[in-house]
Amino acid sequence: MSKTKCRGDSPIARAGGSFLIVSLFFFTLFPQVFGRQTAWSVANLRNAKLTLSDSRPGFVNTKHTPYFQTTTAIPASGKIIIDYPSSPTVFDLTASHDAADMTMRYSASADMGGATDCTLGGTQGAGIVVVGVNATDEIITFTLPATGACAGIAAGQYVEITIGDGADAGLDDIANPAKLAGAGIADTYVVAYETQDASSVTLDKATVRVAIIDAVTITAEVQATLSCEVAGVASGINFDTLGGNTYGTAGFTTTATTIPFGILNANQASQSGQLIKVSTNGAHGFYFAVKHYECNADGTPGTLCSATVDDIDVFQDGILQDNSTPAVWAPPSGTAGTEQTYGHIGYGTTDLTLDDLGTGGVADRFTGAKFAGLSTTYEAILSHDGPANGAGTGGDTNGQGYVVYRVEISGLQPAGMYSGTVSYLCTGRY
Repeated sequence: MSKTKCRGDSPIARAGGSFLIVSLFFFTLFPQVFGRQTAWSVANLRNAKLTLSDSRPGFVNTKHTPYFQTTTAIPASGKIIIDYPSSPTVFDLTASHDAADMTMRYSASADMGGATDCTLGGTQGAGIVVVGVNATDEIITFTLPATGACAGIAAGQYVEITIGDGADAGLDDIANPAKLAGAGIADTYVVAYETQDASSVTLDKATVRVAIIDAVTITAEVQATLSCEVAGVASGINFDTLGGNTYGTAGFTTTATTIPFGILNANQASQSGQLIKVSTNGAHGFYFAVKHYECNADGTPGTLCSATVDDIDVFQDGILQDNSTPAVWAPPSGTAGTEQTYGHIGYGTTDLTLDDLGTGGVADRFTGAKFAGLSTTYEAILSHDGPANGAGTGGDTNGQGYVVYRVEISGLQPAGMYSGTVSYLCTGRY
């Protein structure tokens, strides 16, 4: 009834406004007494929502999960319709979207416990829910089968549908629209749900809104940490307890800054070492290396020198046994007239997973208590490829290891007091 007619001279209008109000109230309040479907009972799907797996603007792999509770039973051959906005198109359905990208189930429980899973397909058949995708109007229609499983969904059932899987390489998802509103203000869009009977007569409806909102960038800094320690060892300590190598025990006590071999006896190897520890939060771990400083002015590779420029050479017999190819210990050959063979010193490591700074390295190369000669460039003795806590209480074995030094002379080694210097390099890899 138009506003003009309400103000006319009809008998009802002339009778007075109070009678008109009472009449309208009566017919609005009591129609269900007569068992009729009322106008307001359409649009009452309950608990309706649409969950997105990702709400970032422009994100292309978003899984959609429509969900609602039926008010009126959906009969066999009835329909469920998901209607996305089409003008403008914001959630774009494509020709590639089909039943294989979707699932549907229903349950008497809101948490979908004991749900009945429906089989989706593109053609009719017993127990097959037919999925139709209108990529122009952005509508997905689920038509229940006439017979078999899912041929009808009772009133009060919770229905859950999924579209896509949210994975980069998987089912076809739905791309989120680009952002329109200002930063921090969500763009919201209405999506309509509808259920119909077999004759496409509307049973119930609902609308839901989904929000597309900016991602928030969170920043934090964790500063690099690195703790390196060199410690002496006590006489008799077993080197084999870290890494499982077979060097045996220390023959004498060392400190953090001294390795006092003392008196060397011909044809008797003497060994001891130091404990090295590293703690770091480097994502790629750390690298611990050693080198010696040449003590011979004439350029021959002396590691320990006397005041008269006699020397104890590098392992083996003055020819450097490189860190990349360590060898089982061998005594000096002691060839008269060839001073490089009179005595030598080498080192080993208990780290069996050793690698080299920036270049990798053959793992297990020091297995079997092998030794290398000290080089004038840094070479690896302990490493790890992730964070380590070697200096912490209890000691992380990834951050601990022994370096073992061994000296042996022949009877031709000149008498004297010998000394030399080594240094360590400790580098975190972040």
